[in-house]
Amino acid sequence: MIDWLLHAVTGFARRHPQRVFALMAVALLVAAVLSTRLRFDTEILNLLPADDPVVSTFRATLSDFGSLDFLLVLVRVPEGSVVDPYLEFVDDLGSRLAALPEMQYVEYRIGEMAELVDEFLPRSFLFLDEAGRQQVEERLGDDQIRQRVRELRRRLETPQSLMLQELMLLDPLGISEIFLDQLGGARGALKVDWSTGYLVSRDRSLVLLIAKPVAPAQEVEFGRNLLAAVDATTAAALEGWPEIAGSDGPPPPAVDLGGSYVTAVEDAGYVFRDVITNAVTSIVGVLLLFLIAFRRIGLVMYALLPLGAGLILAFGFAAGTIGTLSAATTGFAALLIGLGIDFIIVSYGRYVEERGRGASLDQALERMSGSSGRAVITGGITTAATFYAFMVTEFTGLRQLGFLVGTGILFCMLSVLVLLPAMLAWREDHRNGRLKRIFVRGERKPVLHMEGFGADRLIALSYRRPVAVLLAGGLLTVVCGWLALGLDFVDSIKSMRPQGNRGVLIQDEIADRFGSGFDYMMLVISGNDEHQVLERAAVAADRARQLVDAGVLDGVDSLSAFMPSPERQREALAWLAEARSSVLTPGRAEAVFSRLALAEGLRPEAFSGGFELLERAASVTVPVSVDSFADNEDRRRLLDRYVRKSGDTWRAVVYLQPPPRVWKREAPPEVTALAEELGPNVVLTGVNMVSERLRALVKGDAVVAAVLGFVVVALLLWADYHRLGDSLLSLAPLLVGIVWMLGGMALAGLHMNFFNVFVTTMIIGIGVDYGVHMMHRYRESAGVLTLEGLQETGKAIVLAALSTSVGLGSMSISRYPGLRSMGIVAIIGALATALVAVTLLPAFLSLRERRRGGDSRSS
Repeated sequence: MIDWLLHAVTGFARRHPQRVFALMAVALLVAAVLSTRLRFDTEILNLLPADDPVVSTFRATLSDFGSLDFLLVLVRVPEGSVVDPYLEFVDDLGSRLAALPEMQYVEYRIGEMAELVDEFLPRSFLFLDEAGRQQVEERLGDDQIRQRVRELRRRLETPQSLMLQELMLLDPLGISEIFLDQLGGARGALKVDWSTGYLVSRDRSLVLLIAKPVAPAQEVEFGRNLLAAVDATTAAALEGWPEIAGSDGPPPPAVDLGGSYVTAVEDAGYVFRDVITNAVTSIVGVLLLFLIAFRRIGLVMYALLPLGAGLILAFGFAAGTIGTLSAATTGFAALLIGLGIDFIIVSYGRYVEERGRGASLDQALERMSGSSGRAVITGGITTAATFYAFMVTEFTGLRQLGFLVGTGILFCMLSVLVLLPAMLAWREDHRNGRLKRIFVRGERKPVLHMEGFGADRLIALSYRRPVAVLLAGGLLTVVCGWLALGLDFVDSIKSMRPQGNRGVLIQDEIADRFGSGFDYMMLVISGNDEHQVLERAAVAADRARQLVDAGVLDGVDSLSAFMPSPERQREALAWLAEARSSVLTPGRAEAVFSRLALAEGLRPEAFSGGFELLERAASVTVPVSVDSFADNEDRRRLLDRYVRKSGDTWRAVVYLQPPPRVWKREAPPEVTALAEELGPNVVLTGVNMVSERLRALVKGDAVVAAVLGFVVVALLLWADYHRLGDSLLSLAPLLVGIVWMLGGMALAGLHMNFFNVFVTTMIIGIGVDYGVHMMHRYRESAGVLTLEGLQETGKAIVLAALSTSVGLGSMSISRYPGLRSMGIVAIIGALATALVAVTLLPAFLSLRERRRGGDSRSS
């Protein structure tokens, strides 16, 4: 059936090449139009298993509580400059940015010290634990008030009095000092110099603005427009710097942008450039190799047109089915070029061989579509099947890659089977026509040639010295197998991102300088109501602080510093009710202070505002709730970092900071045990948890995909050959070549990762073709081993392996480290399996023939 179909297609292409060209042109036009609809997804997390509970919890937590969708604006204060004029610039820039239609809000101030005291002092007693309440009672004693009055007089006589005066007037007894550290933790856990009232680094060299745009970072076109608007706004603000600093003032600040929007836009550029670069460099590389191999410029068209047609059809198919290319699928063009050229080389190589023997056009086309055509179909289907095996994995990106490459391979195979005979027939019929200058020189019939790149000599050596070659191959296999045992697995998600992305670099700098990054773990607490989730979060935070004391964690950041737990508030309210009849009796502290202040020469009435705040704090009778902060947008955003309501469920998060460069690959056992002890309503998540989970998933999926791909290929070969021995011989170069590939990786210092671990499955599809072509040539001669036939097929195999390596080599220059490693490992695998096919397989066949008597061998 397959032979009849191949001859029918070739016969139609021979008789009606123009119709073939017209039909293909229509299909390519439709595919090209569809290709314009392709979009790019830059989010690395979207490549991961969406349904896995560990991954989905991590993504949901980041979406609810994280800062993945923020634009970070970093204002740099020149070295040696005072920060004050730059804060005025930040005010101007922040107000301009907040006015942009693309912005939801811009946060850059935490309030002056006096503002913080004015805001929080009336609620301060609710934050205090038993030790804090005891300190308040001590400060309200007569002796402590006397010491405080003397301290105030001393401070007011120093040069710092102007800076501290407002604070001392609002808090004459220093009550704010008791809870101020807790308040600093509540301000988003940023390490800032909050005495400035702005998000200023503690060395006062950086000022941070956190902008929340109205659309998510995944909308790349919105991100481009947003960054353009922000750049224009920043430039306009910088033009006003002379008015702020004066003509002889300090130099203007430098402004840098970072965060998810910058990352997404730059990654989208990387993805687009990778697609174009991979496709162009692959096409140019394989065409140059084609030119070197066949030594005629005009023949490059035989590779360019079928390969280009298959590629365009594949892009159109991708646009019509998936619609989006991700970081994982950007390399599919290079894969198709590297794999699709094999079909052209094998088919055209056979055509060259037959014409070189004196066969006519019709005879050469018939033989090209016979055994070689059948080998192309077998190789195409087996290659596609191994890539389709990716679709059983949990990883969205790899499923897409397998689906696109598997289908694209079939498009390339069909293009070669249909277009190549039509082109050869059309050229022959128009040899003396207008395009004569493209295909031939003068009137003399060209001498067709195919460069073997040393394959003929390798096959001759293997043919004549099979025992020595097999022994050397066996020894090399043992060494490579031993080296492969030392391969390790790198599971860092960050290592998949392109290096040098401006958004990531600025974000990392902010994490380093402001102490707020993504290297934390999170305890996510669920509850039916606000009080329940707040209580559970407080218990989780208290338990986690014990791990800080034990040295397991570096820090804990929770809403208990900003929103006291209901239990603590109940205790505080009970204490306040009792204290109002003793140390907090209305007017008592102010009366004592006024008497002592007069004795020290201070005016008591100047401090009346502070005692009004103290009276308000002492008169609190109801607890603070989430709704208490609803009237202030800044406080509400701050609260949203720790607690959210989603439908009927409340969720809170406690941030756990591990020691630097520790526990990157997994969670500390003590933290995992803590999450389990806290019950089913508490879930631990974080980058290290995701890495640990993915490491297990990848290893399992890689084994499943490889085994499935191998089984499918073996079944397809048996269906083609109907002989178990020939099927096993076709698979032998693949199996040995994979061992050589793994050993080569170890020797080159490469590591396994989430991307290249699946190259083994790819190599099953790539490398099996080489054994198939060699065995089909052997079977075509009815089992009679001929050196000449093996050499001609071997040259095509080596050329195909080199072209695959050149095509996949473009992936090795990708900006994405994962794709780079895929390209390098695929090159090693393709060359290794081809080398086995042209050495060990001919050696084995030769040795078998000799043991059968050797009467049928000929050279």
